[in-house]
Amino acid sequence: SDLLGEAAAELSRELTPDPAGERRLRQRLRELQLDAQASVWRDGRGLLRVEAEGLGCAALTRPSRLKDLSQVLGVPLRVELEEEGAVSLIQQEPLMALAGVAARRKSGETVSGDAGTYFKRPDGKLYLLLCDGMGSGPDANRESTLAVRLLEQLIQAGVDARRALTTLSSALALRGEETGGFTTVDLLQLDLFTGEGELYKLGAAPTYIKKGKDVQRLTGKSLPAGLAEGETSALDQFSIRLSPGDCVLMASDGVADRLEDGWLRERFAKFDGQSPKDLARELVTRDLKGATDDRTALVVRIDRRT
Repeated sequence: SDLLGEAAAELSRELTPDPAGERRLRQRLRELQLDAQASVWRDGRGLLRVEAEGLGCAALTRPSRLKDLSQVLGVPLRVELEEEGAVSLIQQEPLMALAGVAARRKSGETVSGDAGTYFKRPDGKLYLLLCDGMGSGPDANRESTLAVRLLEQLIQAGVDARRALTTLSSALALRGEETGGFTTVDLLQLDLFTGEGELYKLGAAPTYIKKGKDVQRLTGKSLPAGLAEGETSALDQFSIRLSPGDCVLMASDGVADRLEDGWLRERFAKFDGQSPKDLARELVTRDLKGATDDRTALVVRIDRRT
């Protein structure tokens, strides 16, 4: 119940009216002779939101019209929701991410024990997630896929990332009493408005942050999810700040041994940022004769939205 209450509070964060913005917007709509009634709001973070109703709403979603309204309100806007006779516009994030993912399963296996995804919430927060199930094959795939699905559902519902990870670990611990399974977790939360983020790790392989030619290696000491039920102190957490041009590399331990990853850091330092997908593919296909584990790499480059 506490978890559901937390999610509800996050999703129902109070909106406050922006009278000055609303006056400017309504004046512009009259000048354009558009049949639409609009209201302007600010959320708890001060980010702008527009709600409009009327026959003229469809015109507000055109790129040229969005640009015009953005100039009127002083912030870039994007369409969040469009229905017949109604439209919701929200403030556009100044940062964007270009992601590339590649994976190779262990030789002889039909499925990979790794699972990953990336998604963005309406509040402008980007999430990168990579899980590596215990062992390989169907059992490992089941554990990692379950973890990815549960975490995404909780976070999309508005649950705090740290709380979601604690919930996952507890759920896997209870399930593990019957199945004996667990999974590592790498979770990056990045605010595309500010570039500030948090990296959470549960038994996961190192994560690498590239700024210019410098590569920072982030590694923790926590146990995988399912082996440390309810122990929030066991969760590794790193605060980061990313700027345009910075890159992030997440990889399962099949890509590189955590004690012998010099070649990986060297290759990442030379990455020009042009194609995260090509780099991810290169990393998982290197030295395939020695592929004794599943391999997954997720590479992201941060850009300024233009």
